[in-house]
Amino acid sequence: MNKKEQQIQRAKQEDAILTKALWWIVGAVVLEALLLLLNQVYSHYTPAQIQLAVALRSVFTGLAIALPICFVLLLIWAVKAHKSGKHAGLSAALAIIVLALAACAVIIRVFDESGIRLLYVAVPAVAVLALIYYLYQREFFFAAVLSALGILGVKVVPYRVSFPEIAYTYAIVLGVVLVGAVVVFCIMQTAGGKLKLGGKWVEILPKSANYVLLYVTCAVVAVVVIAALVLGALTLLYGVLVAWLLILAVYYTVRLM
Repeated sequence: MNKKEQQIQRAKQEDAILTKALWWIVGAVVLEALLLLLNQVYSHYTPAQIQLAVALRSVFTGLAIALPICFVLLLIWAVKAHKSGKHAGLSAALAIIVLALAACAVIIRVFDESGIRLLYVAVPAVAVLALIYYLYQREFFFAAVLSALGILGVKVVPYRVSFPEIAYTYAIVLGVVLVGAVVVFCIMQTAGGKLKLGGKWVEILPKSANYVLLYVTCAVVAVVVIAALVLGALTLLYGVLVAWLLILAVYYTVRLM
């Protein structure tokens, strides 16, 4: 492959990445608009809209059950298509869309109005993480996801009094995720950024990846969430994680130059 062909191939890859990033942005904007409309009749309804609000609660009860099942079925379809060598783009895209809708339905049904307010922030946050995945180094994406889970933890775990099952379950799940992340990072660091998936070693991170920052991220998230569990949702705790994300953003932006 000569230099011109390499440039053409690189341009095609960049166009594909840009298209995927734009789809994430469009999806986030559409979903955010739907949440705004839903909030008007689900939470801030008028007396004339009471029946509609009650009906919507019944609808979301059904969606909170049906959509996760649909996601599992679509995921199985995508995996089978991938294993058979067929193009799994459509099934994978549908699985992602249904997963997002299922998460929204479950959150709204469980938390009602506060769930909608949470989604106001969560939807654009997921879109930003998608942009990081496509535009930045993958190690920054992992650090950003862990930090985002930590920020959500600062919001959720203080509900240990009103919603103890949800608060403690999230704390335990996040702890397992952090420990699992450290183990996986150790394996990849030893294997030069590779991870064994499906019997094959797949390169996840480059050999030049900075694993120290990943380990520090796990530690920072753990400490902050534990502090939130003990002290409550202090603004300072949000600030710690946001400041750490900004430090990482500056570091990885400089590395791109």
